[in-house]
Amino acid sequence: MPNTPTFSLAKRENNPNRDFIIINSLQAKHYPSKPSDSLEYMRRLGAEFDEKLRGRRTIVVAFSETATAVGTAVSEFFTNCTLICTTREEQPYITQNCLEFEESHSHAKKHLLSLFRLKEIRAAEQIVIVDDEFTTGKTAVSLKNKLKALTAPDCNFFAAAFIASEKTAENFRQNGITLVTLSDHTEINRCIPSRFIPDRELSPRGYDKAFTGTDCAEIRTGASANDYTSECREQCARFAADILPLIKSSENIEIIGTEEFCYPPLILGEMLEKSGANVEVHSVTRSPMLPSDESGEYPIFSRAKLISLYDDERTVYLYNTKPCDISLIYTDARHPSQKALELLCAAAGGKRVFVLFHSGRSMRTSYKPLDCDILLKDITGTMEPLPASKREPLIQSGIHYSELLPAEYEPSPAYVREYENGLRLWAKPVADAVRTVSDEIMRRRNGKPVLVSIARAGTPVGVLIKRYIKAKYGADVGHYSISLINGRGIDIRAMRYILARYSPEQIQFVDGWTGKGTILRTLKEAVAALGVEIPADLAVLADPAGLCEICGTHEDMFIPCSCLNSVVSGLFSRTVLYGDILDGRDYHGAAYFGELAAKDRTYEFIEAIEREMTFEDSALPDTINGEGYAETQEIAEKFRVKSIGLVKPGIGETTRVLLRRIPELILVRDINSPLTRHLIELAREKGVEVREYSLRRYHSCGIIKAMSDV
Repeated sequence: MPNTPTFSLAKRENNPNRDFIIINSLQAKHYPSKPSDSLEYMRRLGAEFDEKLRGRRTIVVAFSETATAVGTAVSEFFTNCTLICTTREEQPYITQNCLEFEESHSHAKKHLLSLFRLKEIRAAEQIVIVDDEFTTGKTAVSLKNKLKALTAPDCNFFAAAFIASEKTAENFRQNGITLVTLSDHTEINRCIPSRFIPDRELSPRGYDKAFTGTDCAEIRTGASANDYTSECREQCARFAADILPLIKSSENIEIIGTEEFCYPPLILGEMLEKSGANVEVHSVTRSPMLPSDESGEYPIFSRAKLISLYDDERTVYLYNTKPCDISLIYTDARHPSQKALELLCAAAGGKRVFVLFHSGRSMRTSYKPLDCDILLKDITGTMEPLPASKREPLIQSGIHYSELLPAEYEPSPAYVREYENGLRLWAKPVADAVRTVSDEIMRRRNGKPVLVSIARAGTPVGVLIKRYIKAKYGADVGHYSISLINGRGIDIRAMRYILARYSPEQIQFVDGWTGKGTILRTLKEAVAALGVEIPADLAVLADPAGLCEICGTHEDMFIPCSCLNSVVSGLFSRTVLYGDILDGRDYHGAAYFGELAAKDRTYEFIEAIEREMTFEDSALPDTINGEGYAETQEIAEKFRVKSIGLVKPGIGETTRVLLRRIPELILVRDINSPLTRHLIELAREKGVEVREYSLRRYHSCGIIKAMSDV
């Protein structure tokens, strides 16, 4: 490795706006550096701010991507500070409410600044714009002018960077911005080679071990600087505790951050250093620069061309990798493709490669990441799936159903035929219900909802609503699937993750149908316990119980995704909450049934409904009195069922009884109805009695066998 000065020029590739970029060998971005040195250097910039400024209400805006760590380190010096990082990632929670501005000389010009923290921006006494370097200062001035319209008249503006030109200083003086910097452009090494070399050849490889965190804060939307840095330190301490037993004190460690995710890798590196490890940190970047192996002080001596962990269509680069013992790839990407990960692992210098997922890695599923972000922990292989014959006695003995993992039912050819018949018969009514629910959600959430579906049955419904809204309104809305468990409540950590990105009033909970209203009551109780004003008006396609404000119909509709368990719901299990494998920092869990991938019908169902979608205006069905629970009580009394919890009304709930429980009796309104043919077939296979009964609100009802009667 050459003896590189702190600041050097590197040749940009194919950038007509500016030929060179300033490389900082202490920044831990393009050039590997000791984390303690980098953090000390960044903190020097924060220390330049006068003591009297540090207690004021402050917004620190850090420019993506190279200054995200710098801005975070600077924000630590202010006691009342909100940190916001600009971003180039066009996520729904950013694009729904943001400022857009350009960095004209950049390879990726467009920046987005979230206005999620607009209240704090309006109340700010000072705004500090942080970048790694200012050459002209035009971008900072452009942003300052946009922010000026949102801030108080007496709000002061500062700009901070490691290095700035005299041209920048003059530009800032003329535009009312106070410059804070450590160096000027006279310190830049301008040695440019005459010959450049090709990219490294890579053979994709897997990683040796993965570690998963569940940190919730999102500085792209803004967070309390103190809260964010504290959360980062807590997460890094947990990762360090996991990693240290796996390494030897003499081993060299490389930590690789990813694009806009730069600060936590430095904190982890600093912790490992204090434990005696020899650590260097650098990062994947979008910036295309040319490498050279000529002797001298040129800062880029190798380049690996990669696929972004955030977007398979984006090219990124890793520079200056050296051979080492262990590489730690540390990222906040939740949906990296296998191909992108394998290329980055190949580019890393370590003999062993570990991957650390700061905000969790999305649950394995056959759903596409663009359709849903599933906030569940993958517990595949940690629990034994139990058949209904073993689960039912345990549940009725007092073990909560969420502590048991149901074995997946593999449907017979005859049952699959009934599912297919039901899909053909009911695709249009389901699509109409999706239209009605989607239109009402857009009205109630002012065109900016975030869909939070109840895993598992709500997930395909949320996907359909998201796709409908995109097709009709052109809006890309967020969709998350989280766990809600009767008797255990909502996944609080998943809700924290969502609330760090969306306002409470945007949230719309989604499920498939109502039975007797248990999930709706559980949701309302759980939301009230959160202490945040979140709408709890559950949206469902079918509401035969007459309890939901937002529904497609009050008819007991056959929703085909209720019939095949994971095979039509993304190949993951119902949710689990079991203390031996999950702690308070985990999401609720679920298992992935990859062995059923060849039988997966998830998108067959979604696309069948999509083909029937129409986009004319719609209106909610007339309100009905919530008679479902009263009818369920009547059934319990009529058939002498000791607990109303053993009575499951509605087509969806009856299907679940046959698939996951031990049925005593199946009631149907009309034994010859095409709506319930799949139930007749499944009951026949399981040897369960089906009886015609004069149901009012429902087409069917399942009664679970009481184990005391066996």
